[in-house]
Amino acid sequence: MFLKEETKSENKTTYNWFYGINSIRFILAFIVMLGHSNLVYAVYLKHAHYLPIKLFGVLLSNAFNGTSAVIAFFIISGFVIHYPNKNGIVAIKAFWLRRYVRILIPLIVIIIIGSFYNHPENKVVWSLYCELLYYAIYPFLLSIKTTWKIKVIAAYVFVGLILVIFIFYGNNLNNLHLGGFIQRLFNQLVLCFVFLPCWLLGVLITENVHHLKEPSTNLIIFYRISVYTLSVFCGYANFHLKLSYSISMIIFALLLYKWLSAEIAHFQKNKPNKLLEKFGEFSYSLYLCHQTIFIISGVLFTVNFYNYPILILITLGISYLYYRLIEKPSHLLARKIYTQLSPIQ
Repeated sequence: MFLKEETKSENKTTYNWFYGINSIRFILAFIVMLGHSNLVYAVYLKHAHYLPIKLFGVLLSNAFNGTSAVIAFFIISGFVIHYPNKNGIVAIKAFWLRRYVRILIPLIVIIIIGSFYNHPENKVVWSLYCELLYYAIYPFLLSIKTTWKIKVIAAYVFVGLILVIFIFYGNNLNNLHLGGFIQRLFNQLVLCFVFLPCWLLGVLITENVHHLKEPSTNLIIFYRISVYTLSVFCGYANFHLKLSYSISMIIFALLLYKWLSAEIAHFQKNKPNKLLEKFGEFSYSLYLCHQTIFIISGVLFTVNFYNYPILILITLGISYLYYRLIEKPSHLLARKIYTQLSPIQ
């Protein structure tokens, strides 16, 4: 099995890291980046003289659905958080601090940088606020004495009720007129709870991970094609058919659950790509930084058909530097804090 042995978990017991996860994380972050990059090739193709080329340009402009990738991130997050803690959390305070330090230091730095450019990072940080809430309530959910399958079903029922209320208010929670900051906070909380079932699906993968059967190559290919195709459709439906992501994504998450379960089982017996695994180490930094890098680059030069690949390379390079200078030190600090606060040495 291609598992990397970690020295200590949140509970100070050994556990295995699953190879392949970092590769998937990088691909997801790369999709989010491309979805925000105003793909110049799609623009050129859509203005071509020949109809087939125009149609290809339309397809290319809808080819990268960042929201779908974020939902997959939620599921992976639930998986990697629950795996070392499935038998309980010994030190809740230490657990919270470790998680928050890892997330918040890189987030705060990019927010400070983005403050000089009208906060372009806001397009992605909403999902991180969801993550912070999930970390906060996870110990409580862990303490509930019932199966995670029942918890996932309960979460879906709860979200169904939220969506009914949402639809009742005309698909616009601003109709509640809570005003300013309170309104934004309320909307964010609703968004967090709407996508909570997606995060819990990752927890459910952990519960079944050692019983997963290695999928056939054909099944893996089927899942990958299906996930990509449906993600493109969900993006199209959101913008052109007015089908809210709040509805489509929690259904799409069920397919992501099956796909990610298959990928995790696949990589237990098959080696992942070493380069993708390495790139996956700075996927969080890429996710955080790309939008701000795009804005700053746009001030320095105009992106066109020829220099677009250079922009992508610059984005990857700066994101890696951000990982080395900001994200990785925050990981080390989080681990140090956890070690000092944990009651078990």
